[in-house]
Amino acid sequence: MLLEFRVRNYRSYSSEKRFSMVAGSGKELPGNTMMVDGFDRYPLVRCAAIYGANASGKSNLVSALGFFRSFVLRSSETRREGEPIPVQPFLLDPELSTKPSEFEITFLFQGVRHQYGFVVSTERVHEEWLTVYPKGKPQEWFHRTLDETGKPAWSWSRTHLKGDKLQLAERTRDDALFLSVAAQWNHPQLKPIREWFANQFKVVPKDFRATNFTHEHILENLESLEWLRKILRAADIGISQILVTVKESEDLPYPIEKFHVLKFPHYGSSIDKKPSMTPRTLSRPKIVVHTTRRLAGSDKEIEWGLEQESDGTQRMFKLLGPIYDVLRDGSVLVMDELDTSLHADITRELVQLFNSPETNPNHAQLIFTTHDTSLLDSTLFRRDQIWFTSKDASGATDLYSLQDFSPRKGEAFQKGYLAGRYGATPVLKRFEFTPSNASGARGTGE
Repeated sequence: MLLEFRVRNYRSYSSEKRFSMVAGSGKELPGNTMMVDGFDRYPLVRCAAIYGANASGKSNLVSALGFFRSFVLRSSETRREGEPIPVQPFLLDPELSTKPSEFEITFLFQGVRHQYGFVVSTERVHEEWLTVYPKGKPQEWFHRTLDETGKPAWSWSRTHLKGDKLQLAERTRDDALFLSVAAQWNHPQLKPIREWFANQFKVVPKDFRATNFTHEHILENLESLEWLRKILRAADIGISQILVTVKESEDLPYPIEKFHVLKFPHYGSSIDKKPSMTPRTLSRPKIVVHTTRRLAGSDKEIEWGLEQESDGTQRMFKLLGPIYDVLRDGSVLVMDELDTSLHADITRELVQLFNSPETNPNHAQLIFTTHDTSLLDSTLFRRDQIWFTSKDASGATDLYSLQDFSPRKGEAFQKGYLAGRYGATPVLKRFEFTPSNASGARGTGE
C-alpha cells in the first residue's frame, strides 16, 4: 500500500511536493479509510481524486509515479551508448533545468514500512537510499551518494542487509539503480521489493492499451467472468452476451472458435484445447470480442465486434481488467483521467468499488485524475481524499489537499470548487473569433 510520494524538480514540479494517502483527523465516511498492519498510527484512505485545470500538473504527477516505477523495473537493462535516462527537470528555471530530479515513495510491504528514493539526471544516478521500519524503528539498509570526484560512495547496514554488497555495487552502472541490479542478481531481500513495484504498483496513463489484458482475464478466470457479467449488467449498456473468440494465427494449423462465451443473465464457458496447443502458441492468436444485443420484441440477437460499441463501452472493457486485478490482489492503481468517455454515474460506481470495505476487502488503493466535478461530493469523498493542482506565476505546479481549506461540515465541494474557492480552476478570458473576411464580405446567396 502507498503511504506517500515525494517529487522535486520533475516537469512542472519545481519545489518539493508531497502526495499522501494517510488519512487526516476527520471522522466523516470512516468506511473510506482502512487500518493496516505495519502502520497502525493512522488509517489510510482507499481512494484519492486529483483535480486541476488543463496543464496544471495532474498528468505530470501520474508521469512522475510512472517514471519511478519504470526506472526501478528497467534501469538494470543495458542501455545503448549515449542513451539518456528519460527524466525531465523543470525547464522554466535555468538553474533547476541543469539539476537532477528527486523522487521518494513510502509504502507498506509485508507489513513493514519502506522508504525508497533516488536522485537522477539524464546522465546518471546521483543518490539512492532505502530505509526500512520493522516495528517502527528505522534501519538504513543502504545509501548511495557521490564523492568529491564524482565516484559512487556507499554506506551499508552491516547487520540488516545481507549478501555481498560490494560485488553488487561494482555491477551497478552509473545510470542504473542499485535496487534494480541487486534484484536482477536475485538478492533475497531486495528482489521482493522490486517485485512489489512490478506486481503491486500499477500506473496507467490516459492513452493506455489494456484491452488484451482484460480479454485474457475473461479467457483465463471464471471468477472474473462472473464479476464482469455483474458489472456490465449493473451498467445497463444493453449487451445481452459477450462472445470471445481467438482468431486463427499463422502459427496455428487450425482455427479456434467460440473459445469462451459469456452470457446474460447466465453464462457458459468451454475451452477447446487441441493436444498440440502449448502455452507458447496459445499466447500468439489474436483475441477478438463480439457483443450481442437482443432485437426488440423478439428472441433474436444481433452480433457485432467490440470496436462497433460506443467509446464508453470500449473504455469500460479496458478498465475492468486492471480494476479486477487490483481489487483481487489488494494493490495500488494510479490512473490518469479515469472518467474519459464514461458517464458520471459509472465513474462514481467504479470509485465506490474501492471506497467500500465490502467490495474492497483486500485494501486496494485507487489514485486518479479527473475533470468530473460531480464526484466532488461529501457523500463520496472525505476531504483528505480530494487533491488539487494549480500553477503559479513561474509555471510551477502546486499540489495540495482539500483538507488544507478546512471546509465546514456538509459544505458543497463541487459548488466551492467551481466558484474558485479552492483554486485549481482556469482563469479564462472570453473566447473570440473574428473571420478574416468579416468586413465587406457578402454571402453567395444573392
